[in-house]
Amino acid sequence: MFFGRLDRVLTALAASGLIILGIGEVLTRLNEPMPLLYWLPTLWGGATLILIGGIVGTDSTRLSKTLVVAGCAIGFMPSVWTLVMPALLITLIIRTLGTATPRSELPGEM
Repeated sequence: MFFGRLDRVLTALAASGLIILGIGEVLTRLNEPMPLLYWLPTLWGGATLILIGGIVGTDSTRLSKTLVVAGCAIGFMPSVWTLVMPALLITLIIRTLGTATPRSELPGEM
């Protein structure tokens, strides 16, 4: 896995923040559920991708990085109003893309 301790903490914070925002949206929109068709897939979907890529992991470091970055991108727009979550998601993207890919996974390398 390419993540260190700080990266795992950032991953857990980002995913849990998106999950909590999704729960908040469910609770505030019980009378009007149609907006949840946007809020829940973006918030909980982004959190799921971040968790799979960052904590659960995959066999491929590239796939894990792609899942984390995609989850951050998906969760960015619905959480932009919080100001804290976008900063956390951008930090996680920078940390994720800044980690080195093992040479064994680079194309053309054996």
